[in-house]
Amino acid sequence: MKTLRSILPSNVESTGGPLDIEITGIAYDSRKVKKGNLFVALPGQHIDGCTFIFDALERGAAAIMLEGIRKNIEVSIVKVSDARKALSETAALFYDNPTKSLKLFGITGTKGKTTITYLVQSILRQAYGSAFRIGTIEYDLEIEKITAVNTTPESASIQEMSQKCLYNGIKNGVIEVSSHGLKNWRVKNLNFAVAAFTNLSLEHTEFHPDMEDYFNTKKKFFTEIESLNKPCIIGIDCDYGIRMAKECKEAGLKTKTVSVHNHDADYYCENLRMSGIGSDFQICTRNGEKNQCHLNIPGEYNVFNALMAAAMCTEAGVNNEYISAGILALKNVPGRLETIPNSSGINVVVDYAHSPDALKNVLTAMKEITKNKMITVFGCGGNRSREKRPIMGKVAYDYSDVVVVTSDNPRNEDPDEIIKQILSGISDDNTQKTVINDADRKVAINTALKLAKAGDTVVIAGKGHETGQYFSDRTVPFDDREIALSFFKVTEHD
Repeated sequence: MKTLRSILPSNVESTGGPLDIEITGIAYDSRKVKKGNLFVALPGQHIDGCTFIFDALERGAAAIMLEGIRKNIEVSIVKVSDARKALSETAALFYDNPTKSLKLFGITGTKGKTTITYLVQSILRQAYGSAFRIGTIEYDLEIEKITAVNTTPESASIQEMSQKCLYNGIKNGVIEVSSHGLKNWRVKNLNFAVAAFTNLSLEHTEFHPDMEDYFNTKKKFFTEIESLNKPCIIGIDCDYGIRMAKECKEAGLKTKTVSVHNHDADYYCENLRMSGIGSDFQICTRNGEKNQCHLNIPGEYNVFNALMAAAMCTEAGVNNEYISAGILALKNVPGRLETIPNSSGINVVVDYAHSPDALKNVLTAMKEITKNKMITVFGCGGNRSREKRPIMGKVAYDYSDVVVVTSDNPRNEDPDEIIKQILSGISDDNTQKTVINDADRKVAINTALKLAKAGDTVVIAGKGHETGQYFSDRTVPFDDREIALSFFKVTEHD
């Protein structure tokens, strides 16, 4: 039995009411409160959790944790200086700090997190038989799969899932660590065996005022989260990675670097041979070790992802044989260069790429295996980084023969205005290529597929694994993969 007193965080400012009451669980969503729960009222970007206190009380909350002052509450109250930080500590205490008994891997960075978590999970399964994975696509606990709400869930959810995995004998896990998760203390009080940084590029400007804030938020994973004296794996194939490695070393952290081509890195690649179906390469280390690997996912950037996964697992004590076997065992990642089967000879892939660098990486990888034309369908999300829109327009134009600009998730913005901003990145002089725009994403995808002929490649970018399209007033079922499959189902049977 846990009492309220036994799970009080260190940043308590004041309390009211009895503290030796039993707490049956922790909830931060009033709709999920059960009798005897502690309800933690989290401040939000748009709505303060305190708004839902009385809803939580009606559902049986036994105590309330909050930042502000509220009157007329007839249960125990815990006032804290930072509710999110308090939730992280309280949840760890309530669930008995399960990650102290786990081997937990964490990955942050702009690109590559999802694929790396899949690779790490695959390697850990080879080495230990099971491993859970928490990230953008889903929360795969081995014993159950949960639809992902956030890339990095709230701290209480992570602690609860970790305890469930530990109870079921699953002692290894990997988590995608987003900048939202870091700023909101969702991974504080987790005990990481390894922490990793992939790269940093223009993204999330709606959340970070500038790139310096974005970088410093990522850096928190190594300097402010419980990772001291644990291996820090840093990708140095971008300038921010070089800086991150330097600052981690200066902070006295055990820092290991990763690069595809830089042989001064602690982990690098040799004898790389790439094709449309994957890559063969050797993972090399500074101490002279070499490990031959085959990766079933094409693209040099995915070789980097494999190197990152290998470095993380090696530093955690996993043998080379399990690393190469785990990399080989992963066949694909949903919505990441996911191939759409067809008998028309058209290479169709769906990818989550929604930043300039990610789109460039995907188009570069696919260009190498395209016999004829490269056709790209993409849009940009509403209420997200406006600065990247013209840049993505330019990237798509520079690396494609045909560009079809459409909607992504418009959210609260005008889809046509977003498209206009994307098109502003394509200068008026550039008329030698075909540029089409249609705000209806289904029409845009079908237009691209109708234009394609055998030997062409169609890249449908931006949404990847997503199964909904988000508008200001509604979410509609929408899956790029299903749209493309339906197109071929009709045209190939006409």
